[in-house]
Amino acid sequence: MEDKKMSIKTSILWNTWGSLVYLGCQWLLSVLVIRISGFENSGILTLAMSITNMFYSIAVYGMRTFQVADTENEYSQGTYVLSRAATGLTAFILCTAFVVINRYDKISSLSIIIYMVFRLGEALFDVYAGFFQKYWRMDYLGKSMVIRGVVMLCSYIVFLGLFNSLPVAFGAMALSTFLVIIFYDRRNVKRITNIKSDGNLKKVQELLIRCFPLVVYLFLNAAISSIPRYFLEKFCGNDKLGVYAAIAAPTLVVQMASTYIFNPFVTAFAEKYHAGDRAGFWKLLFTCVKVVGAVSVAAMAGAALLGEWGLLILIGEKILPYTDLLLPLVACTILTAFSWLLCGVLTVVKDFRGLIISNVAAVVSGAVSSVVFIKLWGMQGTSFATILGLTVEIVLLFVFLQNRIGKSASLSRS
Repeated sequence: MEDKKMSIKTSILWNTWGSLVYLGCQWLLSVLVIRISGFENSGILTLAMSITNMFYSIAVYGMRTFQVADTENEYSQGTYVLSRAATGLTAFILCTAFVVINRYDKISSLSIIIYMVFRLGEALFDVYAGFFQKYWRMDYLGKSMVIRGVVMLCSYIVFLGLFNSLPVAFGAMALSTFLVIIFYDRRNVKRITNIKSDGNLKKVQELLIRCFPLVVYLFLNAAISSIPRYFLEKFCGNDKLGVYAAIAAPTLVVQMASTYIFNPFVTAFAEKYHAGDRAGFWKLLFTCVKVVGAVSVAAMAGAALLGEWGLLILIGEKILPYTDLLLPLVACTILTAFSWLLCGVLTVVKDFRGLIISNVAAVVSGAVSSVVFIKLWGMQGTSFATILGLTVEIVLLFVFLQNRIGKSASLSRS
């Protein structure tokens, strides 16, 4: 094993580059499906993404931040890997049950289940990415995301083009993802740490119990945006969901880019928190807020000035009647970025109660308003319901964070 760490700056650059490439490849999935197959298949893709987002949260178990913040190695690396196998299997079973209960048609059902297999590959990579991040070897992480993104996208294009079948295309994506993880990620993780499991199931059980509040929070967090889309499909059908997703796809760059900016700082937040550096903790948080804010302002201005032109180039004239959906969707992604930032910080300080209460309030307000807003305003109501839920969440998260830092014995007064 090699224990050589890279500088924080170099690691962040590699992570950012890889993340943006992978994000771009994922974004192209939604754009190309319209070009190749039309709005109906775009709706099925969006349905698969929305549903599996919730069960993916169970697979990753909200453990990434906890894993990276475990600087004293309370749990072995093998324990984290073994726990991911357990959570992944559970997530797949629950996702399959959800599909059966909702009685989707054959193509939609197969698409959702096979796409979930692809998401399990991402969940496995997530635990390896935690090791890369923890030991400041995000060059491996960044290179992996570039490789996986390109291979995944090429597989998707080739098989969707040849067979015009989303289940087949998703199967090719899943296979390519697991191959990269096996032959690239696993080998590089072994260079920096020992991931061999000692088979201690009690430690796995202890870890899962300890992180249970995290998976509850993450499931609820995923549901905030997924539930309004679920109701849109139920009330308006796959075609309308496909249109909504087509316009939403470019906006995801904002929230994902903001997340990739924040993720490398998780270890720094944990170190300042445990060291009692209250001033440094708040300074780091406001630095992240300013960066995310700058990205958000640029995104909103770009959408207002160039959004219609960009959608025309990417999707074609058939999207022009729906371009009024763009700015509210950008607002959704901006609010999502800020909520993810605050959720990540609350995870570092281990205020799980605050996380769960904030997300429950967001889910309830978003779900109730979805039923009303979508019936009143159609696709636009989906965005309005999401905005309401996220606003409720952000306000509560900040209140809980202030209380936690103010009362924590771990942080001394500056």
